Amino acid sequence: MLKVSAKKGSSSLGADSFPWITLSFIFLAMLPVTMIVPVYKEIIKDRLGGTGYGVAWFQSSAMLGSFLFSPLAGWLSDKLGTRKKLIGTFAILDAFLLALLPFMPNISSLFVLRFLEGGAHIFVIGLLLTCISDKEKDQTSSFYNKGILFGLGGTLLTLGGGVGQSLGFLGNKNPLLPFFVGGFILLFLGILAFFFLEEGNLKKLEWEGWQKTKTALALSPLLLVPIAFHFVDRFTVGYFLSSLNLHLREDLGFSPGQVGGLFGVMFLLMSVLSLPAALLSRRWNSISLVWIGSFIYGIAQASTGFLNTSSGLYLSMIACGIGAGIMYVPAMRLASSLAPSGFNASVMTVFTGLGSLGFLLGPLVSISAQETFSNIYDRASGLEFTGILYGALEVLLVLVTLPLLSKILEKEKRLD
Repeated sequence: MLKVSAKKGSSSLGADSFPWITLSFIFLAMLPVTMIVPVYKEIIKDRLGGTGYGVAWFQSSAMLGSFLFSPLAGWLSDKLGTRKKLIGTFAILDAFLLALLPFMPNISSLFVLRFLEGGAHIFVIGLLLTCISDKEKDQTSSFYNKGILFGLGGTLLTLGGGVGQSLGFLGNKNPLLPFFVGGFILLFLGILAFFFLEEGNLKKLEWEGWQKTKTALALSPLLLVPIAFHFVDRFTVGYFLSSLNLHLREDLGFSPGQVGGLFGVMFLLMSVLSLPAALLSRRWNSISLVWIGSFIYGIAQASTGFLNTSSGLYLSMIACGIGAGIMYVPAMRLASSLAPSGFNASVMTVFTGLGSLGFLLGPLVSISAQETFSNIYDRASGLEFTGILYGALEVLLVLVTLPLLSKILEKEKRLD
């Protein structure tokens, strides 16, 4: 049985205070992990003699850490009755781990440290998103179930990703610089979190082990729908970070700054559309926006392997950004809306954790699929078929979940 006890001495800024600091921290937390993407080649292939699989594993090892540590983040947060202390502690830890990455002497030690860095980062971003979800689910708050905070949170999260990618130009002359700048940002965030991060009146919850996640899914099995979309969304990003990333650097001769600018377009459009999508999901419904956005994103992604000019690639990234912007926050908001009362932290950390599992598998499968197709056909066809495969996953998931519309709308309305 779940034992609940009131937390003594919990700090609260009031149910209706606007969480500017939490939202700002979401933006800052995304900068470090995306600004290093354009220099993967220099650190892994050029410095340590790695392969395309090495680039994929560098990303995937971080996501493995995120996936495995995400339930621990939710459990510790519930048990201790705090978010900000954990966010501050693990942001500082993440800062040091990120700054140490370029100094690893071999591939094995690099992957181990990257695994730990990913675990530390999920505490930060997962619990920051939980803080937003707390306020959206607080019936005493004027923000209750309006989608405004989720929209702003999604906007700043994706804006951070876009700005971070654009900061890849820092690696044009020195590929170590993005790691140092990113580490400083996380250190700054962690110190400030202890003093300024907003935290409401939380309750300490005794851990039920994995039973709590099982109970949440038993009470609301339709949670599997937004979780599945988030998993596939993150999985398909692995194609951009591995196969397409290396294609741009090695085949088309793009610089780190050019790659960052190209990927940054997608993230920036996601950020611009996140708040409008969140508000529209409140007036309309979340699942329809998830379907529309996923379809656009999937078709655009399938086209990327056929494009070899900057103008064509930018157009495809714009379409991907529009699709992702339409679907991202509604999927997050749908998961929060379908979460049973008292299961918010667990649902949101599982949501982000399974997204990390998608990130983990995406780059590895992408490189493997590309090599398989290349062996059957040729190198160019390998990338083309891989892009089609990844884009088709988004479209297929839309088609599979379409019959669930009435059940999702009924459940979401009842929980509201």
